[in-house]
Amino acid sequence: MNSYSKRVLILFVILIALCVGWVLYEISPPEGTAEKAFVIKEDSDFKMISEHLREKEFIKSPFLFTVYATITGKKSKVVAGEHTIKQGKGYKKILQDLSTLENETEAIEVIIPEGLTVIEIAVRLNKTGIVDKNQFLEAAKSWDTLTDNQQEQLGVNKKVKKSNTKFAVEGLLFPDTYYFEKKMRADEVIHQMTERMVEETKGLTIHINQTPYEMITLASIIEKEALLNEEKRRIAGVFVNRLKEGKKLESCSTVQYLLEKPKATLKRRDLKIQSPYNTYINKGLPPGPISSPDLPSLKAAADPEEHDYFYFVAKQDGTWSHFFSKTYKEHRKYTQLSGNY
Repeated sequence: MNSYSKRVLILFVILIALCVGWVLYEISPPEGTAEKAFVIKEDSDFKMISEHLREKEFIKSPFLFTVYATITGKKSKVVAGEHTIKQGKGYKKILQDLSTLENETEAIEVIIPEGLTVIEIAVRLNKTGIVDKNQFLEAAKSWDTLTDNQQEQLGVNKKVKKSNTKFAVEGLLFPDTYYFEKKMRADEVIHQMTERMVEETKGLTIHINQTPYEMITLASIIEKEALLNEEKRRIAGVFVNRLKEGKKLESCSTVQYLLEKPKATLKRRDLKIQSPYNTYINKGLPPGPISSPDLPSLKAAADPEEHDYFYFVAKQDGTWSHFFSKTYKEHRKYTQLSGNY
């Protein structure tokens, strides 16, 4: 064999290896272990089913999934209905789950709105019979409830674990629509909700000097302070400016977090409550999140608006918007106008 033939053979082998590597990567399941509902409507086209599976992050390649289903003869065996599929499974297992409804348990739809605390989430899950409230709250206190990968992805380091957080998983349970079974283990529910947070945040680029956990903490405050998505980046910028200047955040929401029941208007004595969460008496971020932030709040915390504002206060005019100020003198004018501190 001459040198030219050898080069052609080597190139051919390399191309084959690259193709095999690509196929192996594409057929491997995406990262994640969450269980999600997957609905197949009557007369659904298999191509559409495959695309939907990719969108739900069960598979990477709709084309290869379709090829596999065709070759194995399982393409025509999928049945219409609501299926519950777990991420991280191969083509064979996914098609088995889609080919029958016999093994499906009755899934309960539960909506977790943005801005809820761990306690509020526990109450909601308890009412639907998904998990016992006390068991959920007990599991929520331990960092061991989270997997090592979840802790790494969300920036839960030794410093965070040593901080005086009220609940370990506060703010890490992503607000979304879930499908759970009745009487589940608390750690299973927490794992799925935290995995959803990992999925939603892994694509975010943090533009300021903060860890993912600090980003979530800041986002949780933004979530409670901002009712309009279009103001979230601006409010994030206010908090970042105050952090850079060494000013206290002075967020009413961090004080509300300490109260048994939220108040329409905080009193001056409330602002003096002794707690590391009280940002009226402590500089920097609180030890951890104070609520479960949604994606717009997380995006705002990751990429705050750049400006010269250091203060904001609700307008109290029914618009849910805020006055923003660069100086305390200007801020006092707006606080007196709105009836706030």
